[in-house]
Amino acid sequence: MNRRMFGLMGAALIVALVLVFLVFQTRGQAALGNVGYPIYCLVPNVNAGSTENLTCFHDASGTTFTQVPTGYYLLVTDVFITPASTCGLDKGLLHVYIYDSYISGSTTYNEDGIHMRELDRETFSDHFQSPALIVQATHFLRAEANGGNVCSVRVRVHGWLVTNLSFLPVVTK
Repeated sequence: MNRRMFGLMGAALIVALVLVFLVFQTRGQAALGNVGYPIYCLVPNVNAGSTENLTCFHDASGTTFTQVPTGYYLLVTDVFITPASTCGLDKGLLHVYIYDSYISGSTTYNEDGIHMRELDRETFSDHFQSPALIVQATHFLRAEANGGNVCSVRVRVHGWLVTNLSFLPVVTK
C-alpha cells in the first residue's frame, strides 16, 4: 500500500512539474497564440474625386505592404486626415472614406469602411477603443476623397497587424 501511494504521489508530482514548466514556457505570449505588430498606413495625397491605396509600414522590421499579408488581419484603431498645406483658409467640407477592398479576377470589390467629415481647418482624427475596421489577408486599404472636396488630403491610419482576431492581449515582436 505504501508503494502504491508513493507511486501515485510521484506521478502527481511529475504532472505538477510538467504543468509548471508549461506555464513558465508560455509566459509573455497571448493565451490564444496571437502575435501583433504596430503599424501605420499612409497615402500622402488624395485629390478630390480620386481613390488611392494606402501603403502600410512596420518600422521595427522595415517592411512595407499594400495588401495585408497572408495569415494576418489589419485592425484599424486610429484615423488621421490632414488637409494639404496648399488648401489655404477655405477648405470647405472635407469628406474622406477609408475602406477595405479586394480584387477577384479583374473586378475590385469594396467592403465596409469609415467615413470622416470635417469643416475644421486642421488635422482631424478619430481613435477607436476597439477596431473600427478589420481588413483580411490579401485585402488592402483604400482612401477616397469626395469630388466636392475643395483640396487634397493626407490620410494616415494606425493599427495592428495580428495573426488572429482574438486580438487581446497582443504580444509585440
